[in-house]
Amino acid sequence: MTGPAVIVGTGPGFGHALASRLAAAGHKVVLIARRTSRLDEVAARLRTEGAEVHTLAIDATDERQVRDGFETIRQSVGIPSLVVYSIEETVPGQALEITAPAFEDCWRSNCLGAFLVCSVVARQMLENRNGTILIIGSTSSIVGRERHLSQAVGKFGRRALAQVMARELWPRGIHVAHVLIDAEIDEDPGDRGEGPRADPRDIADALLAIHRQGRSAWTFEVDLRPYDEQFWNHC
Repeated sequence: MTGPAVIVGTGPGFGHALASRLAAAGHKVVLIARRTSRLDEVAARLRTEGAEVHTLAIDATDERQVRDGFETIRQSVGIPSLVVYSIEETVPGQALEITAPAFEDCWRSNCLGAFLVCSVVARQMLENRNGTILIIGSTSSIVGRERHLSQAVGKFGRRALAQVMARELWPRGIHVAHVLIDAEIDEDPGDRGEGPRADPRDIADALLAIHRQGRSAWTFEVDLRPYDEQFWNHC
């Protein structure tokens, strides 16, 4: 399927590489962030390469903005065939040091936003009885590491969301999958830093492959890491 592809949370490295890969595969690409100024550079570059790219400012933790934003996407480019939720927020610190407002902000970005986006887009996809929703997780989705309580609680919830939605939506034609990325990701593709690191282009290839899977062999969960990485070493 080469219908519109939406990336919610498009940052340097992984987000930009994924946008490039999806555009190269023939998708109209919609990039979402709280501030579209963060998206101008990558959008301009992709347009010079012939891609159709749209940018949209949405706070994923605001139900009205999510609902109205995806209605705008529907009207302008159509119902998405692929949506990737990759927003991440964390406030490191001992459990007894984290303030309630900081804890809530992390939970809203890591979990509530995923719920709002997935529920809105799933209703659209059900009209066509097809589509892919990829929910991006990390080691904190399965391991509560010290000093990362705020991230782990939200990511655990995000993984639970993916499990429930997969059970409910797979039989109705919507492929929901959870992708655990256990890696330091290079911001500049091909320019590897020190130590084990993932090339964002390789991650993008993996996500596109999941989207293209046949219905008789769908993936629910996959974890990605460099060949020389220690397992579950990054939050």
